[in-house]
Amino acid sequence: MTDALPDFVAPMLAQVGEPFDSDEHLFEIKWDGTRCLTFLDGGAQAPRLRNRRDNDLAMRYPELAFLADLPAGAVLDGEIVVLRDGQADFPALLSREQARTPERAAQLAGTTPATYVVFDQLYAGHRSIMNRPLLERRASLRELVEGCGDARLVFSDGVRGGGIAYFDEVCGLGIEGVVAKRIDSRYLPGRRTGAWLKLKPVQRLHCVILGFVPDGPRDVKSLIIGSDPGDGLRCVGKVGSGLTDDLRRRLRTELEPRVVGRPLVPCPGMSAAKSRWVEPGLYCVVSFVEITARGNLRAPVFIELLTD
Repeated sequence: MTDALPDFVAPMLAQVGEPFDSDEHLFEIKWDGTRCLTFLDGGAQAPRLRNRRDNDLAMRYPELAFLADLPAGAVLDGEIVVLRDGQADFPALLSREQARTPERAAQLAGTTPATYVVFDQLYAGHRSIMNRPLLERRASLRELVEGCGDARLVFSDGVRGGGIAYFDEVCGLGIEGVVAKRIDSRYLPGRRTGAWLKLKPVQRLHCVILGFVPDGPRDVKSLIIGSDPGDGLRCVGKVGSGLTDDLRRRLRTELEPRVVGRPLVPCPGMSAAKSRWVEPGLYCVVSFVEITARGNLRAPVFIELLTD
């Protein structure tokens, strides 16, 4: 009797790091997509595509049904992306993620096809290979991808040694960043360790605090922030990452006396019921990856509180 694959494996995660050189690391592109683990149970069962929260992705990406032709008993880890000129187009992927019916998903598969970029293999022949070194797992994965021969399945290549030059080259192309992985690392489900490091270009911005989202009677869940990109002050989103417990309580004390009835500038997308607005006078420094097409900061992290 063939061993069954697990229902789910939580994907391994990466810590934040700075660019570096190392012969003991593999440096590969940080693909700007949606994380996807594929379970190839075999038999008559269709491939199971699960995101990092164990939600089903198969309905949204029917063009990936060809993965059923891969050897049974494998579990793959990678990113579903939409490629434009060889680069991941995240806004295009978002349109795919919003498909709610099989009919709509099939339509989008024709106009905005997805590619599955794989970078790790967790099982082979229904047996776990997670305790094997990264390079061994990737060798097995490369053989599997080459045997498939379908352009919709791509092996995520990388380099060893010259991490800094590779980072500069990747970021110069406008790509999200690089992931550095120890070549001898085991796959550790659900864990965020220094064996994997995500290296991303970071920008900083001085922002005015426009309001906040309370978290109970004493704390702040997130700050609503604005900045002037050159055409006047506007809301650029919310930031909660980087706020320590002590800082959240301090912010609530600072913000409460400044509460007013309406925001200084329009804040589209902010819940009027959950948000509280403040008069200007508190500022902060925020890091972020990029500014989205809607003018919001992507992946903002609170760095420092400033006062006038």
